[in-house]
Amino acid sequence: MRQLGKRTIQVGVTLGAIVGLVGCGDEAEDLQVSDEYGLSGLNGLSGLNGLSALNGLTGLNGLSLNGLSALNGLSALNGLSPTTGYMTTAGGRKAVAYLAKCALAAGDSLTKQDQNGVTYTFPGSLGLCPAWKNGGIASDPTCQEYLSACMMAHINTAGISIPIWLDAEAPSIGWGINTASFPFQEGSFFGNIIMTGSLANIGMPTVTAPVAFYCDGDGFDQGAAGEVAGRLGVGQGTNPFVNPFAGTASPLCKNSAGVVAQYSNGTAQGNPDGYKRLVANGTPWNRVITVWRNGTFTPVFDTGYTYLVSSLLTRADPMVVDVASQTDGTPVKQWNRSANLASSELKILPSGTNFKLVMKANNSKCVDAGTGALGAALTIKTCNGSTAQTFSITPLPKSYGSFVIKNVIGNRAITATGTSTQQKAAGTALAVTDYGAWSAQQFRIEAKAMP
Repeated sequence: MRQLGKRTIQVGVTLGAIVGLVGCGDEAEDLQVSDEYGLSGLNGLSGLNGLSALNGLTGLNGLSLNGLSALNGLSALNGLSPTTGYMTTAGGRKAVAYLAKCALAAGDSLTKQDQNGVTYTFPGSLGLCPAWKNGGIASDPTCQEYLSACMMAHINTAGISIPIWLDAEAPSIGWGINTASFPFQEGSFFGNIIMTGSLANIGMPTVTAPVAFYCDGDGFDQGAAGEVAGRLGVGQGTNPFVNPFAGTASPLCKNSAGVVAQYSNGTAQGNPDGYKRLVANGTPWNRVITVWRNGTFTPVFDTGYTYLVSSLLTRADPMVVDVASQTDGTPVKQWNRSANLASSELKILPSGTNFKLVMKANNSKCVDAGTGALGAALTIKTCNGSTAQTFSITPLPKSYGSFVIKNVIGNRAITATGTSTQQKAAGTALAVTDYGAWSAQQFRIEAKAMP
């Protein structure tokens, strides 16, 4: 096990925590600054995840079709185009931020312009492929696979940043677990989303890229299809990767055929740190990144996103929180997610140590719980910073990927009201009631794609 002296690195680009991603011209994006995270003496790496799959990764058409070229260095004009693909949209630039974070080392950065000549600087952090800054990686499977695994490991289809701990054989990450702060092995990620087409030139003649895989650790409840609970598209349909072991007798990573695991503290530690090899569809993958995390965390919502919020009770036919009018006093109800209404999109913004729920259509209008008394109806009102408009948002540990949202006045939970039939119906009013752990009081949160 490699021991490191303590040092601090900058985990500089995450969905909810992005460092230095501002333009030199008049345009600047609504982005935030991250904290610093330490590299432990046992190695392993902590940071934040939260890259939305909707921003350039949905459908996995290969990153190379989004203005990137594996034949050239990222700093070159043909390595990352300023006029085509990722650099031309806010969502795409978030994907570039994660790519730079994964590829470049701490202290390094990538500077690029968009189609309007505005300059952006993307800091490095993990150092998995520093060579890509100035040279091509089209024939470098190590870079391609580690970058792919890193991008996938940071995806959170809820668009919420949560603390994660990374383990991998890559020297810049390394082996070592931190069970005090990150006790649960969530899952492992591997594949190649950098390239498109046959990978025969890098020794995988039976693989056609892009391919993206994950598999379960056993720290979290497993869904029927072996989904990693809490962030990988559970109930959302935007998950860009597949679990090749789902539906098998042993769906966990550690029980899969051909697996080579790493145990820094010996097999008595239970779950391995991570994996040196996983085999999917007969193909061995040797550059795997494993994620550990906690069952509880403080969510970080990105101010650049809008969110859909739907009760867990309606997961078969999601009903999202909706505000039909900007007029003060308008009741807040739920409506069909499939209607794709702008009135169903909310900003989730900091309010002290808690949050306020703000209309996308009018950022001066907030969800309001009135007196906060038992059964108080939610309405929309002009934002005023009051406790009536302040909510705590708490993740439910280890399962479902849902949250409890409580008004701070009486610590009562937002609830879809009425009978069980009414609670699943469009047009049902929302109110605050005492929390009883009902699924009508537990909400999934999903980021909408940025333009």
